[in-house]
Amino acid sequence: MKPASQIPLDLVHEPSFEMADFIVSNSNEAAHKLVKSWPNWPGTVCALVGPAACGKTHLARAWAAEANACLLTPDMAVRDLNPGQAVLAEDLDDQGRSEDDIFHLFNWVKEISASLLITSKISPNRWGVSLPDLRSRLSTVMVGEIQQPDDDLLMVLMMKLFSDRQLQVDITVINYILPRIERSFEAVYKVINRMDTLALADKRKITRALAKACLDA
Repeated sequence: MKPASQIPLDLVHEPSFEMADFIVSNSNEAAHKLVKSWPNWPGTVCALVGPAACGKTHLARAWAAEANACLLTPDMAVRDLNPGQAVLAEDLDDQGRSEDDIFHLFNWVKEISASLLITSKISPNRWGVSLPDLRSRLSTVMVGEIQQPDDDLLMVLMMKLFSDRQLQVDITVINYILPRIERSFEAVYKVINRMDTLALADKRKITRALAKACLDA
């Protein structure tokens, strides 16, 4: 008789946003170098650009901690920001702000000589804004692009995610997954989460068979 599966707890694995935990590779080296060059940026505004789950949040939050920056959330007004403090605005183009409001933000950080780091899936000069003055400002933003990860980065990321979950896994399992998975951070997170959940539910070890089942799901 097959033993009953456990009901896996929906445990949240809190990610670390420490700069030391950011995995640097060819795909994100330029963005990492740009962020690390603060406060010697060539301008007041820089942007981290890349696809979903590529590491923008990790790098941006690590910078915010080092710069003692405040987080500009969608419900905050620019006037609520502290004068002189660095600002992080994640997904600024997707916060529902008017073009006038974004232009006001850029003017505000310039007037007080603060630093603004923004994140976006596409480069600010491609946001398609209609306000000429804002379009001009966006064209001057220094961009650090994070590309889709290479194999070396995906392998290190998988090892880290397994370790974060205290899961023991043989390197042969990772070598099996690597050529069969979509080349994105998001895909890696999803398959590791599926493997973690299934291993706990069925009291199984992390094996190639388990990996195959999760990749085929």
